[in-house]
Amino acid sequence: MIAAHDRDRAIGKNGEIPWAKLLPADMQRFRDLTMGGSVIMGRKTYESLPERYRPLPGRQNIVLSMGRLAGAGFQVAHSLDEAYAIAEHEQVHIIGGGQIYDLAMDSVDQIHITEVDTLVNDPDAHFPAVDSMQWHETERETFAADEKNAFGYSFVTYLRNHPIV
Repeated sequence: MIAAHDRDRAIGKNGEIPWAKLLPADMQRFRDLTMGGSVIMGRKTYESLPERYRPLPGRQNIVLSMGRLAGAGFQVAHSLDEAYAIAEHEQVHIIGGGQIYDLAMDSVDQIHITEVDTLVNDPDAHFPAVDSMQWHETERETFAADEKNAFGYSFVTYLRNHPIV
């Protein structure tokens, strides 16, 4: 699972990532982690991608949708189990949005979070809480804001305490 959230776990507002153009280090990390794998996302997340990146290049794009969805370069799944079944790569990444993160939380064994040092006003999507009884932090890299990145941020990795059987 891969996400970026603010100090209150907000991930989106009005169908957009609030810091998308303000934190290129997060976008680069996202590309590095997902390239060559399968990415599973909800319909709203897919539709929020800039058109030139839709579908995400170099990755198998799987879109979860309850309805019909037409387009080229992605596959549609109607359940998380179906999405996992059609994933062609060993590396499968859940990339959002909020409902998909909630749905997938019990089926993943690793979470990559970018903690963005900001607060979003009136967010409409959140990342679920990471329960310390189920997860432990294994890595953390913290960076200050700089000329390219408008906010301070931390790259954090969590592993599940007990592997999924």
